[in-house]
Amino acid sequence: MNSCSCAACRSACSRDPGRLVPADVKRIAAYLGLGAKEFLLRHLVRIPARGRDRHIRFLAPAKLRAGRFLAAPGSVAPPYYSEEAGRCVFLSGEGACLVHPVKPFECAAYMGCRNTFLGKPYKEKDVEAFFISRWRKFQDLVR
Repeated sequence: MNSCSCAACRSACSRDPGRLVPADVKRIAAYLGLGAKEFLLRHLVRIPARGRDRHIRFLAPAKLRAGRFLAAPGSVAPPYYSEEAGRCVFLSGEGACLVHPVKPFECAAYMGCRNTFLGKPYKEKDVEAFFISRWRKFQDLVR
């Protein structure tokens, strides 16, 4: 997977951080020296899928605005959360990703400068279906 770090691709970090896939949880937690549960409670929110699959939840970095969390880490984000702009909890004050070597899957798969996800044109419906398919069997991690 080719990822990019140009300004267009990094801009998502200050608006809507990328979602994780289940394999990201242990990998990023280990990088931060945390257990999976502590990682979730300190840095992630549970985001419901959209549409008819609202019972499926994903994990994503918590968002901050004006130094405050838009939804508390560890909580289920409210329905409007995905539409609210906020800075990724892993984005430093200088604009550097604190987990760049192990960044969340969506961060690595998205190229804002080309508006692509996994090398294909970014289509919200297709990206949502991708994450639903990855998280469907791992709901025990997000309950």
